[in-house]
Amino acid sequence: MRKKRVAQASLFDQAVHQLISLIQPEKALKDIDKVLDANPDILQCVHDDLVAQKTNTGSRGISAERVLRCAILKQYKKYPYRELTKRLNDGIVLRWFSRFYSEKIPHYTTLQKAIKHIRFETWDKINDILVRFSKFKNLETGHALRVDTTVTECNIAYPVDARLLNDSIRVLTRLMERSLDTIPELEFGFSNRTRRAKKRCYQIVMAKGRNAKRQRKKCYKDLIKVANEVFHTASVFCETLSKCSAFEAQYHYEQLDHYLTLAAVAIDQCERRVLQDEKVPASEKIVSIFEEHTDIIKRGKSHCPTEFGHKVLIASGKSGIITQCRCFRGNPSDGDMVPNILGNHKKQYGKSPWAFAGDRRFFSADNEKAAYASGVKRVSICKPGYRSKDRQKIEKQRWFRRLQRYRAGIEGLISGLMRAYGLDRCSWKGWEAFQSYISLSVVTFNLQKIGSLL
Repeated sequence: MRKKRVAQASLFDQAVHQLISLIQPEKALKDIDKVLDANPDILQCVHDDLVAQKTNTGSRGISAERVLRCAILKQYKKYPYRELTKRLNDGIVLRWFSRFYSEKIPHYTTLQKAIKHIRFETWDKINDILVRFSKFKNLETGHALRVDTTVTECNIAYPVDARLLNDSIRVLTRLMERSLDTIPELEFGFSNRTRRAKKRCYQIVMAKGRNAKRQRKKCYKDLIKVANEVFHTASVFCETLSKCSAFEAQYHYEQLDHYLTLAAVAIDQCERRVLQDEKVPASEKIVSIFEEHTDIIKRGKSHCPTEFGHKVLIASGKSGIITQCRCFRGNPSDGDMVPNILGNHKKQYGKSPWAFAGDRRFFSADNEKAAYASGVKRVSICKPGYRSKDRQKIEKQRWFRRLQRYRAGIEGLISGLMRAYGLDRCSWKGWEAFQSYISLSVVTFNLQKIGSLL
């Protein structure tokens, strides 16, 4: 069974401890180490998660403490998994922090699988433990609350219809070829059209001049024709796989069926947009066949009018500790989030905040009334558009302007999360992995923040 921590130290581990007394680790790592040691419940949450997803047979696996610390170290240093294993091999300080000491560092794929087994619900529990710890140490009293939203991009190329079709053709062809190589008894012949699709995609992207629009449409017609032919061939091949009795056939069938569904959407939206000049609603589009959960979000930002990812809510107190974090599907209105934000804050601290501040996207008359009714004494949210004289008088008061300056501090927190903790772009695949990535970034940030305040 997987161990929670490796309690038995080897003889060579003592040498690492002696070296650490000479080579002082950086302050941030020492702070994070101090907070982790002070909260054993964090380790218990990770251990329960890892044990629940692994059988009792086979190797014991990496201890829960090492998995947790490697995940935090990866996010704090922004290392890829390959780089993480190299740094752990070479660095005495990182061996000390990850608790590997003198033992052999696992392969990077082993570390990746172990870290990915920690669910996003577990990371949210860990963040709740850190918030309670900060409350116990009087680092964050919950007296004032500021909120804002941002968008974390998914790890996809900029979506173009031609690229979507080319990806669909390429992936469907590759899956069919792989199935034929794996299952020799399958007898199925088809033409490889990836070269023709790639050429048409390149011509569409590079079309210039007065006749560019006509040239693109001509190339699109041919590319859609190729995509439909490959789709039809893959559909017949999928039926053949479903009747095959080989052991590997089921796996290849599920893979092919998944991408056939996405390819059908990509072909349909391209025909409607390019050939029929129809405006396809965002809810009926896909922007990637690899990250199909990606949302199209427009927030009116001049430097990035359209973003491809998911909206993330961040709430913080005066200390800068992030008390709430949540990912959303679609593009929900910020104003609809206020009741849930105040309700969660009341569960965390047993009372409503004395002051609540947000930007104009959170404004509505109902939100202000609900906030005051829940016990908030000061609500500072600027009203967009026309403002009456009474409203202008309220927004010019000293307390209102002071809370707006306080609210602006969360912009710096979000900027720090994006620059230093990877919140700008999620490199993990899938919706659940996306939520885990965001929660891990917030947990790593809070660990370092709480450690610096102690």
